Amino acid sequence: MNLPAIETRKGHGTETADAEVRFTAPSDTGELEGIAVRFNVADSYRSEFAPQAFTSARTPIPMLWSHDPAQVIGSWTSIEARADGLAVKGKLNLAVAKAQEVRALLQAGDVAGLSVGFRTLKDERSATGTRRITQADLKEISIVAFPSVPGSQVTSTRSTANITALTKAIRAATTSIKGN
Repeated sequence: MNLPAIETRKGHGTETADAEVRFTAPSDTGELEGIAVRFNVADSYRSEFAPQAFTSARTPIPMLWSHDPAQVIGSWTSIEARADGLAVKGKLNLAVAKAQEVRALLQAGDVAGLSVGFRTLKDERSATGTRRITQADLKEISIVAFPSVPGSQVTSTRSTANITALTKAIRAATTSIKGN
């Protein structure tokens, strides 16, 4: 956003001030939200996660592209076990070229999947042979084209205007108009 241009004119005993503020397009901050894994949903490997599986997980957690440890594209800074699954919030590191590519893919709707990289600590088998993971060490969460757990996906990408800069510009304009 540009700083305001102020022009003051005098005429017939009054003073008039014109203020001009120009706005640029909101900047993309790279913020993401999603469901990293759905609980109690069988994946393509005949496994499912119990709601308490990731209670020991701590942030930040690396954000990878397709489980490739050589392609760190950001980090997840918030994780919360909810009824619908493991809700996550994070941010792409837009200084990284691959993160910019992934952002473009997300914005175009070309990819939206999320997948967890973990180490199983405790599990159990059901009578049908499905493995239920009850405790796991969460290592990373990847953005992927094809998530193994149905419904595990990015749910929101954010672009926000810089409200702080807007507020400062308005205050500067007000001060200038008042002549303080």
